Amino acid sequence: MRPVPLGESAVLDVVVTPELTVHFEELGPVHPVYATYNMAKHFEEAGRKLLLRHLGPDEEGLGRSVAVEHLAPSWVGDRLRIAARCVAVDGNRLTCECTATDGDGREVGRGSTVQVVLARDVLGRALDPTARRRKG
Repeated sequence: MRPVPLGESAVLDVVVTPELTVHFEELGPVHPVYATYNMAKHFEEAGRKLLLRHLGPDEEGLGRSVAVEHLAPSWVGDRLRIAARCVAVDGNRLTCECTATDGDGREVGRGSTVQVVLARDVLGRALDPTARRRKG
């Protein structure tokens, strides 16, 4: 991984659609607002967008952790800006501080992600379906 400067950021623009609202597989629809689990996904996506600029040709990133604090609701049609900002690089780990802000400038969510950078062939072997069978 090429060095990621502290403070460097990436942005993901999202429009809340019905598919991004709260709908559980077993329980069905719950609330017609942006789901926290989709915010977590978007935090990871923004962090990956930042990481991709710094990966070498034989490297790949893998999500290690995500934390989300959902502060306020967003409704279908709302435009959100998801930002991931590098706050730490420790060896092969990139930590990003993440925020979700609506069109009025209101912070509707915050959190963090950590991604681990591995050699593409190492990750490929670990994710190969035969690796799962070898575990048991």
